[in-house]
Amino acid sequence: MKLSARRILPFALALALGVPTAGPGGQAAAQERGTVATGLLLRQLDGVKRVLMIAAHPDDEDTSLLAELARGWGAETAYLALTRGEGGQNVIGTELEEGLGIVRTGELLAARSVDGGRQFFSRAFDFGFSRSAEEALTLWPEDELLRDVVWVVRSFRPHVIVSVFSGTPNDGHGQHQAAGIMAHRVFDAAADPAMYPEQFERGVGPWEVSKLYRSSFFSPDDATATLETGAYDPLLGRSRYQVAMISRSQHRSQEMGSAAGLGPQQSSLILVRARDVPADGDGKASMLALGAGGFFAGVDTSIVSLAAGVPEEARTEVRGALERYRAAISEARAAFDAYEPARVAPALGRALAALDQAQQSADQANLDVTRTLTSRRERVSEALATALGVVVDIRSNDDLVVPDEPFRLDVELWNGGPVEIERAEISLLLPAGARVVATEPAAPRRRFFGPQTPEAEAPAEGSEWRVPEPATAQAVGPGSLERWSYWVRLDPAAPPSRLYYLRQDRAGAMYEWPEATELWGSPRDPDPLSARVALEVGGVTAALDQGVRFRRIERAGGEFSEPVLVVPAVSVEVDAETLVWPAGSTAPRRLNVTLRNAARRGLSGRLELELPQGFRAEPASREFTLGGDGATTSLAFELLSNGQPTVGRHMVRATAVVEGRRYSEGLTLVDYEHILRTPLYRAARTEIRVFPVALAEGLSIGYVMGSGDAGPDAIRQLGVEPVLLDAAALASGDLSRFDAIVVGVRAYETRPDLRAHNERLLAFARAGGTLIVQYNQYDFPRGGFAPYPVDISRPHDRVTDESAEVRVLEPDHPLFNAPNGIGPDDFDGWIQERSLYEFGSWDDRYVPLLEMADPGRDPTRGSLVVAPLDRGLYVYTGLALFRQLPKGVPGAYRLFANLLSLRARGVS
Repeated sequence: MKLSARRILPFALALALGVPTAGPGGQAAAQERGTVATGLLLRQLDGVKRVLMIAAHPDDEDTSLLAELARGWGAETAYLALTRGEGGQNVIGTELEEGLGIVRTGELLAARSVDGGRQFFSRAFDFGFSRSAEEALTLWPEDELLRDVVWVVRSFRPHVIVSVFSGTPNDGHGQHQAAGIMAHRVFDAAADPAMYPEQFERGVGPWEVSKLYRSSFFSPDDATATLETGAYDPLLGRSRYQVAMISRSQHRSQEMGSAAGLGPQQSSLILVRARDVPADGDGKASMLALGAGGFFAGVDTSIVSLAAGVPEEARTEVRGALERYRAAISEARAAFDAYEPARVAPALGRALAALDQAQQSADQANLDVTRTLTSRRERVSEALATALGVVVDIRSNDDLVVPDEPFRLDVELWNGGPVEIERAEISLLLPAGARVVATEPAAPRRRFFGPQTPEAEAPAEGSEWRVPEPATAQAVGPGSLERWSYWVRLDPAAPPSRLYYLRQDRAGAMYEWPEATELWGSPRDPDPLSARVALEVGGVTAALDQGVRFRRIERAGGEFSEPVLVVPAVSVEVDAETLVWPAGSTAPRRLNVTLRNAARRGLSGRLELELPQGFRAEPASREFTLGGDGATTSLAFELLSNGQPTVGRHMVRATAVVEGRRYSEGLTLVDYEHILRTPLYRAARTEIRVFPVALAEGLSIGYVMGSGDAGPDAIRQLGVEPVLLDAAALASGDLSRFDAIVVGVRAYETRPDLRAHNERLLAFARAGGTLIVQYNQYDFPRGGFAPYPVDISRPHDRVTDESAEVRVLEPDHPLFNAPNGIGPDDFDGWIQERSLYEFGSWDDRYVPLLEMADPGRDPTRGSLVVAPLDRGLYVYTGLALFRQLPKGVPGAYRLFANLLSLRARGVS
C-alpha cells in the first residue's frame, strides 16, 4: 500500500553537512558511511565521556553545546526532554496533542541526527503553559516524574548533567521550573540506593553523576565554563555552531529556522555541583577551580579507567586489553588524519579484538563496565564497516505490510572497499511467528521511477514457509555485490506498528509505559523489520543492525525512502471526532465512515455501528467491497434520534467485520519530509454532543485557513458549508457574497497571499461584512494588518487556567445575547487554556468584551476585542477556539456561532 510522502535519501542537510543521518534515538546509524562518517565515529572511540542535558520541551535544548560535545569532542551526548511538546501550536499542519507530540518527537530525532546526540523522554504529557512549578508537579506527580528521570540517568549513566533551567521562578514557564528541579534533584537521587530500588531488578543500578552544570543563558556573568562552538571544523566544513543551527531548524512546527552564522560563538555554563565537593563553605574554592579547569575537569574519561570496575583478579588483564584498544584507536585516528585510509580498518580491527579480550576477562564486571564495553563494541563495529566501505541495503516491496500477506525482502551487501570480507552473515530480525521462503535473488530494475524492488510472483500455494535462518557468503572480494531475496509472511496475529507509549490510555498528564523496560524513555519503537549483519575481517567480527526500508524513485524528486510499518488490513475512520447536535432538533445528522484497505488483495465485509440509547442509524449496517492496495470507500449513515435527544454526551462506535476479524481503529500516518513517518491510531468513534446552539439563518461564510485548525469543520457542524479562500479568491474573488470571513490561527504567518491582500479583507468589513481574526503572533501588529493600531505584549498576555473566571464587560452587546444567550456556564468545560496572544494594547476604537486572569495575576482584556469599521465589524480573538471546537465544547460553539451571526443581526 503506497501512502508515502517523499523522503529524499540522504537528507539534504546531511549532504550539506557531510553529517550522516541517524536512526531514532541513536547517535549514529549503521547506514552511515563515507570519509566524514568514519572521522566522526573515530572521535567517539578514544575515551568514555557521557553528557545528559535536561529540559522540558522540544526546542529547549542548547543545540550548540550538544553539537560541540558530540560532533567535536566525540562525547556521548543525550537530551532528556520531559515532554514531547504536545501542548504547543503547530504551524505546519493540523496535528495537536498526541499527534503534535509525534511531530515534535520526529523533529527532535531529526535535530539529533544533525548534532549527534541521543534523545530521551519521560512519561510527562505537555498539558500546556503553566505559571508555576507547583502546578506542573501537581499534574505530573513529582515522585513519578523523578522516577522517570532517575531511570534515564541510571540507564544512560552520564558523567555530567547539564540543566537548561534553574528550577526557580526565573525560568518562567512552570514546566521549565519543574525540569530544573528534576535536573538538580536527580544528581543525588540517581546515586541513592534507597531511591526507587525496584529499578535495580530491571537492569540498572545506582549511578553517581560527577558534575552538574546549569546554563548561564539568563545569567552570563556567573559562567564558570565556556565552550567555543564557532571554530571551523575541517571535517564538517563548518563550525559546530553552524551544525547546531541546522539542527535547531528541524523544529519546523515551531518556526525555529535559524541562520548558520559565521565566526566565534560560545556556550557558557555554571558549575552547580561536583561529586564529593561542597558547593559552598570550604568547598567553594574547589568548585571554582573545577569550573575553571574545563568541562570534564575532575572526571576520569580514560577508557582504561573501566578496569577499576572489574574484580581484582581480572583487573590486570582488562587494563592491558584496554591499553591495547586505546593504542589501536590512536593509530586509526593518526592514519585518518594522515589521509592513509588503508591503515584505518586494520587498526580498528585490532581495537575490536582488544575489546573482545576485555569483555571476556570482565565477565564479572559491574553494570557500567559491561554496558560501556558492549556499546563501545557496537560503535567500533560501525566504524570498521564504514572504514571498509561496506554498504548494506535491505528493501521491502511494500511500505505498509499486512499480517499474513506475503511481501518481498531483497538484501544487498556491497563490498565497496579494497579489503576482502572473509565471511558475511545476514540474519533477518522479524516479529515472532514470521515465516520466510528464500527465493532466487534478482537485481532490482534501476527504474527512472517506481518501487526499487524486482517484480516477482509470491510463492505458489504449498510452498514451505520456514523460520528464517542466517544467510552467508564467503570471501566477498573488493567491489563484489552479494544478494539474498526472501518472501516473508508475518503471523496473522502480529501486532501493528504502534508507539509504545500510546498503547494504553494516559493517566491524566502522564503516559503509561509498558511492563518491559527496553523502550522506557526512548523516542519511539525500533524498526519492526530489520537485519543483523556480521562481517568477519582479519579474524574479528563486526556486527551491526539495520532496518528494512521501502525505496521508490520519483521523476521530480529522485530516490526516497520510508521505514516499513506493520499495519492492520482495514483502517476505519469516522469523519468527525465530535458531532454537534443542537438540543431540541430532530433533524438527522450525517456520519461518514471511511474504510481503507492496506492489503494487496480485495476485501469484503460489513460495517456496523454501535449506537447509544435513544439513537438509531439508517441503514443499521452496510456491506462493502474494497479493491486492493490502498483502495478506499466512504459509507454514509443517517443518525436519527428517537424523539428529542438528551442533552449531554453520547458515543457512536464503528466496526468493520472482515473474514471474522473486527477492525475498529483508524490509521493516520504522521508524515512530513523532515521527520520519520509514524503511525497514529484513533478509535473509530464519534461523540455526539447535544446542547443548545443556534446560528443565524442563510449565512454565507468564507474561511482563510492558517496553520491548521478545526474552524471549517465547526462551521459545517453548525449547518453551513464554508468557502475556503485560496490565493486567487483573496486577490480577485467576490468577497461581498459573504456575511462573515474568518481568518484561521496564525494565518498571517503562513499565508503570504493573505498579507498581500489584507486590504481587500478590511474593505470587505468596511462594506458591511464581519471579519473575524483568530490569534496571530508578534508579526501581526508589526505588519499593520489590523485596521487601527494594536500591540501584543512580550511575553504575550494569555490565560492558561482553563477554568479561570471570565467576566463579560459589555453584557448588552449582541455577541452575548443572540442567537445564543452567553452566560457563565458557557465558559465551563474548556480545555488546556482560555486564551493566548491577546492584544496587550489597542486603539480606543476597539472595544474589549471579556476580562479574565490566571490565579494571582492581573486581569487581561485583550482576548476578544471588536471595532466598528464603517458599515461592518472587525473582531480579533485570542480565545483558544482551535482547542475547544474539535472537542465540541458547548460554550465555545455557542460563542463562535454568535460571532458568525453578527452581521446578520445588523451589528456595526
